[in-house]
Amino acid sequence: MADELFLDNNRLRVKMDAEKQSIPSHRRYKEITIQIVLGLVANIANISPGMSLGFSAVALPQLENENATFHVTPEEASWIASIASISTPIGCLLTGSMLDKFGRRATLLTLNVPCLLGWLLIAFAKGDFTLYMIYAGRFFTGLATGMGSAPATIYSAEMSSDSLRGMFVTWTSISISLGILFVYILGYYLKDNWRLIAGLSGIFPVCGIILTWFLLPETPSWLLSKGKAEAAERSFKRMRAVAKNVDLPLSLSAEYQKISEKFLKKSTDKASEPKKNVAKLFFRAGTIKPFIIMNMFFFFQQFSGIFVIIFYAVAIVKNAGIDWDPYLVAILIGITRVAVTIFMSYMSNRFGRRPPSIVSGAGMTICMGILAIFLYLKDTGKISPEMAQQLQWVSITSFILYILTSTIGFLTLPWAMIGEVFPTEVRGLAAGLTTCFAYIFNFIIVKVYPNMVEVMTDYGVFFFYGAFAVFGTAFVVLFLPETQGKTLMEIEEYFSKKKTKKPKKSTDGELLTDKDIPISILPSKAS
Repeated sequence: MADELFLDNNRLRVKMDAEKQSIPSHRRYKEITIQIVLGLVANIANISPGMSLGFSAVALPQLENENATFHVTPEEASWIASIASISTPIGCLLTGSMLDKFGRRATLLTLNVPCLLGWLLIAFAKGDFTLYMIYAGRFFTGLATGMGSAPATIYSAEMSSDSLRGMFVTWTSISISLGILFVYILGYYLKDNWRLIAGLSGIFPVCGIILTWFLLPETPSWLLSKGKAEAAERSFKRMRAVAKNVDLPLSLSAEYQKISEKFLKKSTDKASEPKKNVAKLFFRAGTIKPFIIMNMFFFFQQFSGIFVIIFYAVAIVKNAGIDWDPYLVAILIGITRVAVTIFMSYMSNRFGRRPPSIVSGAGMTICMGILAIFLYLKDTGKISPEMAQQLQWVSITSFILYILTSTIGFLTLPWAMIGEVFPTEVRGLAAGLTTCFAYIFNFIIVKVYPNMVEVMTDYGVFFFYGAFAVFGTAFVVLFLPETQGKTLMEIEEYFSKKKTKKPKKSTDGELLTDKDIPISILPSKAS
C-alpha cells in the first residue's frame, strides 16, 4: 500500500513538472504580472504612513525656528514627533480584529481614511488651534500607520505563489521607505512650508482608496476561512491569470488544493471538537511561540535606534558633526534605504531571513560603535577641531553604512515575517498585536530621544543603540527561525509541532499502537 502511494505521488509530481515545462511563457508572464500589480496596489496604502514617519524630520526644523510664524518649544516638538506612535498601537489593535472579521481588502480600504483626515488637519492648521490640529493630524496619521503595518504584508503573503512570496512580503517595507524618501525630498524643496508638505502627502491615501476598490480581490485564504469556497476559487483564478470558466491546470489545482485542504481539515476538526475561542487559539504553541519571537525582534529593532533616525534625521545629521546640508543627507539616507530594501526584496529568496538579520545586527553594532567613538573623541577634545573636520568622512560613512546594514535585516525583515509566521485563524489578530507592541517600543524610544541626548550626550546615545544592536544580533542567532523556502502551512506546522514521544507500554508489557495513544501526543506528519 505504501509503495502504491509512493508511486502515485511520483506520477503526480512528474505530471506537474511536465506541465510546468509546457506552460506557455505568456501565461506564466501574465500570472506573475497580475501578482506584481496586486502587490503594488496593496502596498500603496503604506506610502503615506511612511511619509508620516518621516514628516517630523523635515517639519520640526521649520517649527523650531524662532523666526517662523508658528514656533514650538523642544517639548512640544518631541510630542509632535512621538504622538503618532501613541495612536499607532491603537491602529494595530483595530486592524488585527478587522483583518480576521472583515477581510484583507476591506481593511486596506479603511486604513486610508484616517490617513487622509490626518494630513488634511495638518495642512489646514491655522490660528489659535494650530498646535492642537497638528497633534490631532499626527494622531490620525499614526493611527493609519498602525492599521497599515500588517494588512499589506498579510495580503501579499496570501495572494502570492510560494516562489514569489519572499519578494512580495518585503514590499511593505519598500513602500514605507518610499514614503520616507518622498517626504524628505519634499522637505528639501519646501523647507519653509510644512503645511504644503502635509497637503501633498494626502494624495496617496486617495489613490489607495480608488485602486484598492477597483483592482484588489479578497484573498482565497480568508474566503476559505469564512466557508466561501466558490468565491475563494474565483479569487485564486484571478490571481493566477485563469479565466472564470476554465478549470485550473494541474499545478495550480495542486496549489489551491493544499490551501483548501487545510481549511477543510480545520472545519472538520471544529465539527468534531468543542468550539475553541480566540484566546485558546492565540495561546496555543503555534501562535504564542512566533508571537514572543517577533515581539523580541521588534524590541531590538526599535531600541537599536533605527526609527529614531527616521523621526529625527535632520537634527541627528547636525548633531553627528556632518557639515553638509542636513536635508540632502536625509535624502541620501532615504535613497539608501529604498535601494537596499528593493535589493533585499529581490534577493530574499536566496538569502533567507536569518543570514541577513545576523549581518544587519553586526553591521549596525560596528557602525554605531565607530560613530560613537568619533563623536566622543571630537566632543571631549581628544582630537582637534581641524582633525575632526578632516575626519568628517568617518561620521558620514558610518552613518550611511548604519542605514544600509539596518535596512538589510533589522528594519525590513520583522515586517516581512509577521505575514508568514502566524496561523491563518489568528494571523490578523497576532500580527496586529505584534505591530502594536512594536509601536509602543517606538513611542518610548522616540519620545525620550531628546532627554537621552541631554543626559547621555550624542555619543552616549549612539553607544546605547550599538549595545542593543549587539543584544539583538545574539537574539537572532539563538532564536530566530528560518522561513525562507517554506510554505505558510509548513511554517505553521514548525511552530505547532510537538516532541515525538516514545511508544508507551501497557500494563501487560505490550507496546501500545498509534490507535491506543491519544491524538494529542502523537507526532504530526510534518515532524
